[in-house]
Amino acid sequence: MRRKHLNERLAARVAFASRRRCCLCFGLLDIDEPRKGQVAHLNGDSGDDRFDNLVYLCLDHHDELDGTTSQSKGLISAEVRAHRDRLYRRYPDDAFVETSGAVELRPMPETSVFDRLRGRFPTQLGFTAEPWRNPLWQVANQPDFFAYKASNGCDGVCLVERIDLPDGRIAIVLVQTEGNPGQSITNSIESVCFQVCERFQLPAERVVWIEHYDVGGMSKEWHLVRFERQPPDHPFENPSWTRVTPQLWTSLALRPSTSVATDDPWGSKVEKLFPWPVATSR
Repeated sequence: MRRKHLNERLAARVAFASRRRCCLCFGLLDIDEPRKGQVAHLNGDSGDDRFDNLVYLCLDHHDELDGTTSQSKGLISAEVRAHRDRLYRRYPDDAFVETSGAVELRPMPETSVFDRLRGRFPTQLGFTAEPWRNPLWQVANQPDFFAYKASNGCDGVCLVERIDLPDGRIAIVLVQTEGNPGQSITNSIESVCFQVCERFQLPAERVVWIEHYDVGGMSKEWHLVRFERQPPDHPFENPSWTRVTPQLWTSLALRPSTSVATDDPWGSKVEKLFPWPVATSR
């Protein structure tokens, strides 16, 4: 089958967002300078040209990502995605302005057939126009799925667990899992935290944010997320990430779980070093 070539405009947008930095050189080797490279598809599907599926890599790392077997290539798409998202945060001004090749698009219809049906049958379909609402936490020691809005329109899903700490603070564990269809929690961290606080009416000053990637070889990575500004006076702004050390875990009276059952991938990822209810069936 003939290989599909990436749209030139889209390739230019990726190159601009990364400033032609290879995210793996940036994340693993601390090299923050332009490199000769190519745009790669994170999931290996050359037909999937979603912006969130694309990454700029140097030639060596591009070849390594495209290795023929998972044993030999050693790179995991979620790992590359996390390094890419952190690189994008290094250069946050991702507004790509095109100066040529403008295309006039046909306007979308003001009302679709589904909108008309919803209007005709409000009893059966009216609720589908309301925002998606997950229930408030009902089970201790059990994460819940949380659907969040993303500023780039690629809305995502993550796991969220609330832990009430003995000192009165609230630990919120945000877990990126395999299968998130949208923007990563790292690249959406400000909006995710805002939406979690709003949905569950949490005072931001009491929340300790912990970010975790439960995907492939990144399952041991944990980061504490802090903000320079946050509610109630400002949105969540200027985040920074700190790797959670054993000392930090001890200060929180928590530790990463080492006994999560393989048949329960959605179970709690954190052990509590203080009395805490055991999860029961919903």
